Amino acid sequence: MGARGQGFGRESRLSVVETLPDPRVAATNAANPRIAAAAQTDDAVLQAALQQALAVGDAAGLRAALRAQPPARAQRVARALAAAVDAGGEGIGLRFFAIPLVIVAGARNRSTVPGVLSEVAKISALLEQHGAVGVTRNFGLGNALISAAALDALSPVALWRAAGDPVQRTVLDALQPEPVEVAPGREQVHLRFITGAGITPQHLPSFLESASNIGTWGMAMTRELTRQLAQPGLEILPMPRPPQPLLLAAHAGRRAQLEAALNLFLGNTLRRFRMAVGDPEAVLSAHRLDGGAGELRLSLSTPLDDSLFEGFAWPLQPQDETAEVSQLIQSTLAECRVPLVTVLQQVLPDRLPGGSVFVAGRMLGGLGQEPAKH
Repeated sequence: MGARGQGFGRESRLSVVETLPDPRVAATNAANPRIAAAAQTDDAVLQAALQQALAVGDAAGLRAALRAQPPARAQRVARALAAAVDAGGEGIGLRFFAIPLVIVAGARNRSTVPGVLSEVAKISALLEQHGAVGVTRNFGLGNALISAAALDALSPVALWRAAGDPVQRTVLDALQPEPVEVAPGREQVHLRFITGAGITPQHLPSFLESASNIGTWGMAMTRELTRQLAQPGLEILPMPRPPQPLLLAAHAGRRAQLEAALNLFLGNTLRRFRMAVGDPEAVLSAHRLDGGAGELRLSLSTPLDDSLFEGFAWPLQPQDETAEVSQLIQSTLAECRVPLVTVLQQVLPDRLPGGSVFVAGRMLGGLGQEPAKH
């Protein structure tokens, strides 16, 4: 496969300190007591507010709190809510989890990867064999490959009730298989999840902890998944990431998917530029979308050939810190030895005058910017 830096245990070296502005518009909802609690520094206040929301079934209020801004506030809400859902904090509890799968795939002709694993028992046995299950009992994995959108749709209230009452566990029936559609041409990065559950005493490490070291089982699981998903004419590399609570998994999975996609984009695009004209000019920009959402965008271009113009977009999730993501992108560019990087300090619209989505180096003059080496 053409992606670089996608192995297990890859480390990032952050060497650039310039930060893009945050393009998002933070929605205000002072009437929501969950958001008001998230604004306070006392964790006990937030935990009490979330427990009350769970008890009265305020799923809408909890979803709004998960989108609280700034991102550090959304992160606090997500962690506290996942802990509250996790078996109620007493005795022996059922823990739900999801294993993100970042799937790099390429095919000459359109291909469909089924949304069901044919031998999920072998995946469970592999995790047992490598010590990932630990002290968890009644450990089980579903055979469906689940989308991030399906995890987003899960109600925190329904999950909380399901963790404490076996009768309520039909909430997971909504997690239906989602096939992976592989378009012909360039390699693509897809995201799916394997969900499961296990019973662990609260004072002992759960599967989330015992399987956190992906270096002990990740490559073995990749090999087994590759075998199960293989088909003629398809190149596929399914890379598992550490398991997450169901309420945190979609964000963690999308982050891993975007990192892999960024590496794949740079690996393929830089090779094409360097074979044709040499190093490209890179421009990093922040764009505000309709509805107040935001994206960070990277463009590669060259003054020597206007047809060489490629772009990569990173949609910002509520928990994403703009400074951290922009630093990650710049660090990756530094690792790829891209010498000319311009970081734009103004927030731009979704489309520039003339209709372009990305900012080529030749457009900087019209924006009042000059390229600067970093």
